[in-house]
Amino acid sequence: MSMRSKSKATPLASLRRELREGTWLQNAQMRSTRRKSPWNLLLALALPVWLLLYIGGIHASREVSLIITHGHPFAADLIWPSSIAPALVFFPLIVGAVAPAMVLVNYFVYYCVPPARRAMDAEDEAFPGVEYSSQQPALARISLVTVPAAFFLAVVGQLFL
Repeated sequence: MSMRSKSKATPLASLRRELREGTWLQNAQMRSTRRKSPWNLLLALALPVWLLLYIGGIHASREVSLIITHGHPFAADLIWPSSIAPALVFFPLIVGAVAPAMVLVNYFVYYCVPPARRAMDAEDEAFPGVEYSSQQPALARISLVTVPAAFFLAVVGQLFL
């Protein structure tokens, strides 16, 4: 077994360890106390970005389904697939758009608002492993998994709408 320090562990490995040890909630509450700067309110921009990505995903999945079917109905006489189709279109995209929205807003705040970057970096010093340089790549990796899966399910759902 390797003797990696907690600060060197990847964010996802740290999450797994905390969940296994049953300390995640306590540690999350402690980590949440670090955010005191008003600059953190900029992170709320993730909500409108998420909404734009969600709506864009719905429209893009519809366009892809129309390309696949050449604009003709796809098995319109099948009742079961058409009844579950809305859930396949809307719910996966709700989840799939969260991580990319966070990645985009984090990137914007970190690189375009230097005072916010300095304030957030200062807040993160006491909590190794939660800084931008470790969390942003983790969010990007999560996005690389969730976005294609959500989009695929949305296209399948759109085929039956």
